[in-house]
Amino acid sequence: MHSEFCDKVMNMDEKIRFVGIVNPSGEVIAGGFQKDVEPLLEDIDEQELYVQSVLNVAVLNNLADKLGKVYYQIARHDKVALMTFPLSNGILCLSVSSKANIDKIRDDVLNIINNEKI
Repeated sequence: MHSEFCDKVMNMDEKIRFVGIVNPSGEVIAGGFQKDVEPLLEDIDEQELYVQSVLNVAVLNNLADKLGKVYYQIARHDKVALMTFPLSNGILCLSVSSKANIDKIRDDVLNIINNEKI
């Protein structure tokens, strides 16, 4: 189920570099990189990024009673945009090209998450 979900998101746009479902421990349990895409980070840096993303969403969820529900978080860099979406048990992480239509990808991902109930 998770792999099919990740494939569906990956196939939305060729400028999506990575799609992964990350569990609360920071481990990628489904997904991967787009074919022929090389990671920009070493494995240890990539793992640290996933753990930090899980922690960021957890902090935001803890503030939900004051700020409201968190739907996504986006960090734009020169080379990529990193997108994080809370799921029922973990997060969905995307890395997309800085040339991508980030707003469209965000909206499409939110629609898929709502329709798939993941």
